[in-house]
Amino acid sequence: MKKVILLFVMLSLFTSCKKKKSEPEPVNEPFNTTSSTLVAQSAFTSNAHPTSGTVKLYSQRDSKTLVFENFQTDNGPDLRVYLSTTTGNSNFIELGALKSTSGNFNYNVDSSINTSTYKYVLIWCEDFAVLFGNSKLN
Repeated sequence: MKKVILLFVMLSLFTSCKKKKSEPEPVNEPFNTTSSTLVAQSAFTSNAHPTSGTVKLYSQRDSKTLVFENFQTDNGPDLRVYLSTTTGNSNFIELGALKSTSGNFNYNVDSSINTSTYKYVLIWCEDFAVLFGNSKLN
């Protein structure tokens, strides 16, 4: 009986962040790089769901911006963007809800955040504690 319950719980975790019926429209939010310095960049790696694209960290005078380019992932309930010290959700800073499952978009990053320490960008399903994809800023 315990094995059946455990199997049910495991299947629920792996299938819970499935696509919703309606996909959000792609976002094309341009970012002007002329007055910014590229600090780090990397490609996304898939975890529980296919995730691709590039993330770049730019620095301006007193601010930082995280720029998602050609981003693509599955849709899911309550997807969030975290900056984290690892690929887990134990030591992270939330940047907000995922703006779109595809396209180009940006997040402002508080200048006080040490992006050398918080170097992982996570796409996290809050409802089911599932990592969709991640990127390590280099």
